[in-house]
Amino acid sequence: MTMLDTTHPFTADTHVVGQLGTGQTLALLPMTAMAAASLAPAIADIGPWAHYHFAPEDLQQSLLITGDGAIRYQLTCDGEPAGVVIIRSPWLAGPYLQILAVLPHLQGSGAGKLILHWYEETALAARMRNVWLCVSGFNVDAQRFYQRYGYSMVGHLHDLMRDGDDELLMRKNLAGRVIPLSPESSS
Repeated sequence: MTMLDTTHPFTADTHVVGQLGTGQTLALLPMTAMAAASLAPAIADIGPWAHYHFAPEDLQQSLLITGDGAIRYQLTCDGEPAGVVIIRSPWLAGPYLQILAVLPHLQGSGAGKLILHWYEETALAARMRNVWLCVSGFNVDAQRFYQRYGYSMVGHLHDLMRDGDDELLMRKNLAGRVIPLSPESSS
């Protein structure tokens, strides 16, 4: 494994994340202008983006930025738009999950769990020690979700997005976890 593989394991390729209990396939595809135009208004209407009154057109533009060290994915479920994932890597001895937005029709389906598993396994395979994310202080359901999967709060960012709203920096330490065997190495 080269240093580039270790520091940049997240690529702007298509990644099959897994299958939901319904048999539907989740995949991450590189963000396109068409996907950004479709997903931005839907994301602007949910979760912290709605709370912070993100304008769909501003969110759309941010989904199309290139060259800033982040990989922007459109999440699909059986080929249909299902959300957005943005990962910044490298960050602090591991990647930073900048956005995990699952559209309402898939929330509670296990999609978030599958994405986190893929995120962590990709980082682990690259021998990264940590995975990071931020969650809004008012988003208690998201905090519980991440805690359930081993993330701990390591920082409290007061008034980060606007006065009176805090963001919580969360980390999961991967040190000591075993690197999963690839299917071809187990035969």
